[in-house]
Amino acid sequence: MKLINYVLAATASLLTSATLSAAGTAVTFYGEVSDQTCQASIEGNTNGIVLLPTVPANTLATAGQTSGLTPFKISIKGCTAPKADLPIKTKFLGLDVTAGGNLGNAAAGNNAAKNVAIQITADSAGTSAVRLNGPTSVSGLVLKNGATSASYDFGARYIAEGGSVTAGLVTSVVEYTLSYQ
Repeated sequence: MKLINYVLAATASLLTSATLSAAGTAVTFYGEVSDQTCQASIEGNTNGIVLLPTVPANTLATAGQTSGLTPFKISIKGCTAPKADLPIKTKFLGLDVTAGGNLGNAAAGNNAAKNVAIQITADSAGTSAVRLNGPTSVSGLVLKNGATSASYDFGARYIAEGGSVTAGLVTSVVEYTLSYQ
């Protein structure tokens, strides 16, 4: 199983896990070696940008209300053709996650919308919200027997969190990796 790091919204960084030891600080590295490797993309780009529609603030009047569901596709190509269906987990890691498990609004200043976050859904229909809690694995992407490419549609939408949502800009970033089972 090999992890391939990519970033949604044109931001890249490496994931490492730092832990404290009794003698001081240490850095722990995790990785994997796999027989499978693929090139991944979001809407055809390595670093994808998903543009959510402009929605009226009153569609997010109470906490938990959602609006502006937008599908986005994660695709893989150039894979080694498996001899059986190969489930691939997409692992999301939000850079600013709210207490509700959504992507916090990173827009700053007077032009930023307030009390709104971005929620990722496990399908393009929005039937299952992904609650981010550290690295969060989501099933769905499958490389079929003998295939060298595949894709899966996720979703993203606005969600009201906290008090009254105010009009303004909303932006957020999530990193993702693919884990070949």
